Amino acid sequence: MLKVLVTNDDGIESVGLKALVEALAEHADVYVVAPEDQQSAKSHSITFHGEVSAAETELRGAVEARILSGTPTDCVIWGLGWLAKEGIKPDFVFSGINMGYNTGFAIYYSGTVAAAREAALNGIRSIALSVGDHDAKFFDYLLGLLPRFMEMSRHISPKTVLNVNAPNIPSWDIKGVRVTEAAPYGYGVSFGFNKTDSGDYKIGGYRTFTDDRMRYDIDWVTSGYVSVSPLPTALTDHAALLRLRGQMAQAECLTVIVDAQQQMLGRVKKPERFADNVTRLVHAVSRMGMPVLFTETGGMGDILPELEAYAGEAEKAEHIQPDAWSSPDMEKLVSLIDVERVLIAGAASNIELLQTALGFRERGYDVTVIEDCCAAAKKSDHRVAMKDLEDAGCRVSTMGTEVMQLASSCTKQVLDSVKNILFT
Repeated sequence: MLKVLVTNDDGIESVGLKALVEALAEHADVYVVAPEDQQSAKSHSITFHGEVSAAETELRGAVEARILSGTPTDCVIWGLGWLAKEGIKPDFVFSGINMGYNTGFAIYYSGTVAAAREAALNGIRSIALSVGDHDAKFFDYLLGLLPRFMEMSRHISPKTVLNVNAPNIPSWDIKGVRVTEAAPYGYGVSFGFNKTDSGDYKIGGYRTFTDDRMRYDIDWVTSGYVSVSPLPTALTDHAALLRLRGQMAQAECLTVIVDAQQQMLGRVKKPERFADNVTRLVHAVSRMGMPVLFTETGGMGDILPELEAYAGEAEKAEHIQPDAWSSPDMEKLVSLIDVERVLIAGAASNIELLQTALGFRERGYDVTVIEDCCAAAKKSDHRVAMKDLEDAGCRVSTMGTEVMQLASSCTKQVLDSVKNILFT
């Protein structure tokens, strides 16, 4: 049997919780840890400086149940620890059934969703369930879909929460299930404080304009559908991360190092000199805060460790064909680093580097090839490759010339550091 932990934010006496536990008992061994009282809108808060108490209780359908004097997130943290001591790791955590929608921006405030999120942060598949009325009584349609929701969750990362909302209408009036986006801030509902008769203030939610595009969770539930929205737990916007790493105050330039890998050294002339020059190039441009992109031929081993030391956060595009543009990541990574000029170095200058540099040139980039940071098996192959690149409109230069030109607009401290890297 599956093992399932159930919690909520409406408290242990909620009719939604009791209905969910009884329904899940047909599919799993159910364990419950729920707050002793109402915890709506507590979001992801935890009882950090205080103490919580736990008391055993009985709940129809549950193998065991506990009441916790804490928040929904406290319940999940405590519940996972309790079950771990019993040798149990839940297959799923369910949170709900909440009385009232958790759609759109209300997701951020919801204790129901936060409890599910806490489980997902611990790598446990989690599902938050809500029905759109504080006096909700129509749960049958939602409960009949529990096996389907679990199957949907198995097809995505366990660190993604399934947030499910259903209208509070009889099952025969529900029109179906839709996978939806969560509505953005200010769409469908907003929050604000109103002054009370006592002169104090009380917060309330207010309906706002929606349109007929049927894009968001709010649109679908208000039209009689069940909405299912996948909610990520990642804290980093990776597209923004790449863009910010690509921002440069001094120069708009991306340095691309082609296939400077451990096994590639055996295929080039004077490998030690090549490795030393490329390392100094990467060190210098990293010191100036400029982005670096590595390409990697599959099967050629890891990037040279001395390069990793100076560009540990550099993006990497792995490819199989000689042209690095065959990598599914190459176009995406380069487009997110908003530059027009590219410095390119690496191996082998007559094969992988040549084709990759020409790929940049064909896409309209201003390409400068750093000749003394490139290498091939034969000196004649290297010379021919440089001539081909020049004929294609690329500029062929040296590390000292190009890096010092870039460093000339940096602060004196950076300029002196770059000189030290290049010439000592």
